[in-house]
Amino acid sequence: MQDLELLAKLHVRDIISLAAVLKGEKPAASLVVPLEAKDWFERFCEERGLVRFEERPSDAYQAWFFVCYDEEIAALKRRMEEFKLSLATVKGKLATFSGGKAYGEVGKALTVVEGAMYGYPECCVESYAARGPASRARAYEEFLERGRDQAIPIEFWAVAHAPCSSDCRETVELGKRYLDAVSELSESLREHVESRLLLPRFYQTGGGRFIEIEPLDYDRVRGELAVSREEFERDARARLPEPVEVLLCEVPRPYVLVTAREEPPYKVAFPNPDMIGTMWLAYTPGYGAYMVNARTGQVALYITSDKWIPKVGEEWRSVSNFRVYKAVKSGAV
Repeated sequence: MQDLELLAKLHVRDIISLAAVLKGEKPAASLVVPLEAKDWFERFCEERGLVRFEERPSDAYQAWFFVCYDEEIAALKRRMEEFKLSLATVKGKLATFSGGKAYGEVGKALTVVEGAMYGYPECCVESYAARGPASRARAYEEFLERGRDQAIPIEFWAVAHAPCSSDCRETVELGKRYLDAVSELSESLREHVESRLLLPRFYQTGGGRFIEIEPLDYDRVRGELAVSREEFERDARARLPEPVEVLLCEVPRPYVLVTAREEPPYKVAFPNPDMIGTMWLAYTPGYGAYMVNARTGQVALYITSDKWIPKVGEEWRSVSNFRVYKAVKSGAV
């Protein structure tokens, strides 16, 4: 029982991936473990014979673990990470002699191997290898085009990979098996997982980084807030172009927390620790977002495509960015 309670300290995406590894539905997983759960997590793995190692050094908020049951898979993952580091150091030299083509082809091959290691569908791995990380947005662009952005199959949010399309059957089937693996651990744990998966998500990039949001009734909590709706809307519309969507919400701890050197008045780290709590959120779909702690008035996020896209590359620009999406259980559409 204690282990199940502590499992709930992980983000639901990592609970699902861990359950899938434990029940043999997934060869391996990369997990983000909050620092306060790190010691318990290592004991949990040790007691169950899971091979694990830290993929990179811990930061102030979390540790990154690779877990599996197979020593050979773990050894391959270590060698791949070492090779990636070596490859990165000679990238410039490869570009000098071959225009970067060799580097790109090696990178694609590594992506295919890694996708197989994690048990991702072959169609999704091939799509990701061919189109790169920004291809995560493609399925969400399709959801928008088809008017399904508020009815995404819950199975899409039960997997860690980037689906090749909004209709990927392999992704849906995999998500079902992963959720069944959670049920095998505990039905109450599955109820917890599904309750979090059904929360609306605000995505910075469609299919990429996100926060869950629990919408709040402003009239019920307005007496507890330091920032009124009128104040926030006025402030938000001075920073974002129309159409601006505004909502009051509670934000639980995201699956990962990041920091960045900020350039006031912007605050671009997403998701960052200041985004946890009772938040006013304003966003212009596809363009940017502004978030303020409703109880303290502290700015938690201010990011626009004009500020962000030049730093990451034009391929990340998408109509699916900066939007709220919702999931539904099978048969609920």
